Amino acid sequence: MVGSADIWKALNAAWDASTLDSLFHAVKSLTADHVVLHDQDASPDQEYPYCVVDQVSTRTISRMSGGENSLREIRDSSITFKVYVEEVSSDSRSAKQIAAYLAEEIMKVFGGHPTITATHGMTLDNGNMLITEYQTDYGVKTDDDEFCWVIAYTFRTDIPVAI
Repeated sequence: MVGSADIWKALNAAWDASTLDSLFHAVKSLTADHVVLHDQDASPDQEYPYCVVDQVSTRTISRMSGGENSLREIRDSSITFKVYVEEVSSDSRSAKQIAAYLAEEIMKVFGGHPTITATHGMTLDNGNMLITEYQTDYGVKTDDDEFCWVIAYTFRTDIPVAI
């Protein structure tokens, strides 16, 4: 779907415009070429910390005619961010605390933070971003010294569809 591809492109642009990469790099003094944001999965040997973004589902809420030769769809796309971390010997925080910190920073950009309004300003090439709705966030222990923090959103879009 073009709308889904546009969401991924806009999400990447919002991530790049933020300081999220540098915050992830600072956790472990990683080099600038360390890739932080991944689409759907990361390689098994991916160094921590990193974030995986997945579009879990998309559903059309409504369709409307924009005129004789156009159709528009309002779509809800379920998007999850999964922040993966491990304990860092030079850091007094646990893996859970580091994951929660990085998740909080993502929520400052995309929404869901309790005191800071989202700063993402995502725009689509085709259509419009209507609203980003924070759904939930929670932590999951993945190994003895490893932790994952999940943040779930619904991105509502208005997408033109050729007929």
